[in-house]
Amino acid sequence: MPSFEERIESLLDERTRTLGTIKTRSIGADSLTLTAFSVLVYAQLEGGMKDLAGCVLKDLNLRHLPVGHIKPELLQWRNPDEINRFKSMVDFDMIAMPSPFALALERRLRVKGINRRNELNQMDWGAIRRIYRGLGLNYTEIDKLRTKIDEIVEDRNEAAHHGILPSTAATYMEQQVREKVGVVENVLTDFCLQVLPFFANRLHMRETP
Repeated sequence: MPSFEERIESLLDERTRTLGTIKTRSIGADSLTLTAFSVLVYAQLEGGMKDLAGCVLKDLNLRHLPVGHIKPELLQWRNPDEINRFKSMVDFDMIAMPSPFALALERRLRVKGINRRNELNQMDWGAIRRIYRGLGLNYTEIDKLRTKIDEIVEDRNEAAHHGILPSTAATYMEQQVREKVGVVENVLTDFCLQVLPFFANRLHMRETP
């Protein structure tokens, strides 16, 4: 079975190849084709982020960690009910106990994976930021792309609902498609570079004093 790092790199390579093909075939394309490419570029962003984040969560579950070992921010993102369960356990009698949550923290937990059909179907800046925060990654580098990311989503929705983007010259659309490709490449590459050492850097683990 390929290692975690190999799977992450393979997922990025697959998306990068598709984005490169879009960029190449956009040259001299008509408005209808460019509109379709605009939708396909968004699909690489949404699908790429889901695949990559899902790969991290799947590998995390292969480790069969106790809930007490998993970073709370990750649980808050994927298993918020688990946090609420701990809150509901608190009562006055627990105050004097040396380790009131000891048994509960040792319970093995499966972190919820990404539901590709029903989750993150609008991969705008807010959704991407939630993924970064949930995994404890630094999104400073792509924060400057937030407006461009939201434009990719808006153009995808416009094309999906109305067809060819209105009153847009083909030459301008061609330039836009290539710019969108660059934005998606930057986001996916940044995400990959940060998750590659995810387990080596123990970003999945709760910090202990």
